[in-house]
Amino acid sequence: MDLNSFLLALTPIIFVIIGVVALKQPAMYVAVFTLIYTIELVMFGFNLDFSTVKTQVINGIVDGSKMIFMIWAAFLILNMLLKTGAMDKIKEIIANLTSDRRKQVIIIAFCFGGFLEGVAGAGTPSAIAAPFLVALGLPALQAAIAALVFNGIAASLGAAGLTTIGGFAAFLDVVDVMDIGMFTSFIHFFGAILAPFIVLYILYGKKAFDKGIVAFCLVTGITYGGIMVLVATFVGAEFPTICAGISSLLVAVLYIRFIDKNEPVAEEFTFKLDETAPKSKMNPVIALSPYLILLVLLPAVRFFAPDWFIGLGFAVWIGITIFITCCLGAMVLHDVKSIPYYMVISFKSVIGALIAMCALLALSNLMKTAGLLSIIARTLADMTGALYPAVAVLIGSLGSFVTGTTTGSNILFSPLHYEASKLLNIEVAPVFAAQNAGGALGNMICTNNVVATCTTVGLQKSEGLVMQKVFKPICILWGVYALLALFNTYILAVYI
Repeated sequence: MDLNSFLLALTPIIFVIIGVVALKQPAMYVAVFTLIYTIELVMFGFNLDFSTVKTQVINGIVDGSKMIFMIWAAFLILNMLLKTGAMDKIKEIIANLTSDRRKQVIIIAFCFGGFLEGVAGAGTPSAIAAPFLVALGLPALQAAIAALVFNGIAASLGAAGLTTIGGFAAFLDVVDVMDIGMFTSFIHFFGAILAPFIVLYILYGKKAFDKGIVAFCLVTGITYGGIMVLVATFVGAEFPTICAGISSLLVAVLYIRFIDKNEPVAEEFTFKLDETAPKSKMNPVIALSPYLILLVLLPAVRFFAPDWFIGLGFAVWIGITIFITCCLGAMVLHDVKSIPYYMVISFKSVIGALIAMCALLALSNLMKTAGLLSIIARTLADMTGALYPAVAVLIGSLGSFVTGTTTGSNILFSPLHYEASKLLNIEVAPVFAAQNAGGALGNMICTNNVVATCTTVGLQKSEGLVMQKVFKPICILWGVYALLALFNTYILAVYI
């Protein structure tokens, strides 16, 4: 183990954390500064040639632009809903379902967000669910936190299974993907139960919990996690998060309608419409049409579009699908003429994020290509021995933090985990599951995701504050997931 190489490989990550979290500088400036430093580091410290550096930086700029394209498309829908007055009607619909702000957060960020992650992935929950909450009147910081934490439960089996199937594709001839999905879903079952409580505690503290909301959190969490386990175990990795999201959404609505419809809500948690404002006369279906179209179009495109279209990349095909949704929604709302206006004002909203995202993805490419991430992971692996499955959770999070996706983290570190599992004479599938679940947690604090989420809710230059707020829950889940990874490896995998 070369300690100097390990510490040197860590420096880009340390610079990002210090700049964004400790110094509270905008991610745009921190990302550019750290990219410049990393270029010098990989060229002079790790002997990466200029041609490779140039290629990886260009690739990062292209990939970053694709991600921002998707976010820009999401802004189109939000701006259209606000300008046409459809969002006012949606607020009335939500208020008629429940006036409890806590339940609204869980329904939209957890249940609806989980469905979006299941069918699309690539940051879709942040792009759609987070600004949806803001438009309903939730403070931007709270919306960002909820979207990020809940996404940490959904991402492992998201993107129609790509995260797991594509992430471990190199080893699926020797490791059953169903086993990976089963062990992963078992870990996330407990995450799904804990997540609503964690989010509400961060947003409102201990006062958030009364008998009614505790029961609601348990019902939605157990439904979400239970469906995820059942589908992953008996069907496959493509559908667990899709089914968990939509099932928990339906159960949550039915629970509110038939069990606690008249549950009293404390004043501070009550969502109130402006009583002085005139009631919207818009038909509810018309007001919801963009979201209804999205619910149909995203899975339809994901499963039935030609390969060349999906081959454009997740961020591109999702962005195009959202843009088409906006156009169709504009036709329903009789607002097609305003689309050019939405395009311009939406672009102005994402300029800063474009610079940050391009720099961060270029930085990620350089760290992967130069072997910095492998050095960090192998050093951690050498230090742990039998505790390796627990550390695999942390390694998965590290990969997502730097690469920006759970899929990228799985691809990057699966060879390391396979080799370590063979040396330790333990089953590979539960270790892959620990990596997979840890990668999803990494999405919660991944700088790329934080930048994207902050952009969609208008919190540019506040990325550090968001990361600080999210760090405590991720530490709790790291601990829980590490114990579950050990249980999977040394008990569950042995006796099933």
